[in-house]
Amino acid sequence: MLKKIRVYGAVLLAMILCFSLTGCGPGESKNEPQGQSNQPSTKTQVSEPAKEESLSDVLAKGQGLKSMSYEFILTTPQGTQTGKVWLDGNRLKTDSTIEGKRIVTFFDRTTNTVITYYPEQNQAVKLSAGTDSNEAPSPTDYTGNLNPNKVKVIRTEIYDGARCKVLEMIAPSSQGEKVLLWVREDLGLPVRVETTAASGEKTIMEYKNIYVGSLPADTFELPPGVQVTDLNSMMNKLPANLPNR
Repeated sequence: MLKKIRVYGAVLLAMILCFSLTGCGPGESKNEPQGQSNQPSTKTQVSEPAKEESLSDVLAKGQGLKSMSYEFILTTPQGTQTGKVWLDGNRLKTDSTIEGKRIVTFFDRTTNTVITYYPEQNQAVKLSAGTDSNEAPSPTDYTGNLNPNKVKVIRTEIYDGARCKVLEMIAPSSQGEKVLLWVREDLGLPVRVETTAASGEKTIMEYKNIYVGSLPADTFELPPGVQVTDLNSMMNKLPANLPNR
């Protein structure tokens, strides 16, 4: 799996929170006493704004999510990388383009194996997963263990069509990176993460088209007819003691 990506950034946006006013209009009463002026009422009814959810309640929505898919856009001073990720319990699938080549990976934590599929060649290789293979650029990387008492809610705004709480924090690395997170109130997941390094360099991770729920059964299956080379099997067949050259 992909190694957890650290991100850097700062941005300012604003949201106008409106509430509606309902006025009582003029009306005639058949039982109105004589001599009483039939003037419009000056009373107005003000609708109460929706109760603001606490940060703890919002973050709780993103805890324990086992099945989801999303697209990501990583922008760094070195360039931009895009891709899509599918998560379902112990299984992970990523589809991204690296240096102009499309690469699809399938990781199974139960067997600790990873299959790397190259669509252009219609070939794949299978290998035991490394120590970092259980990490992916997931939105929960940033909020899974976030302590609400150690972050600051600086505003609430609409971002990419969703109502978000904008959080400000210092990165756990203790190197002075300042982090801003846009956390969707309905999902409890960040859709934008900006971090600014002490040097001033900024990196932005965006999560789009987030879907939370069951995924199709064939999501983690290779297309039919793909030739898979099992590197583990090949290495097991090598002699135990190879001569040194």
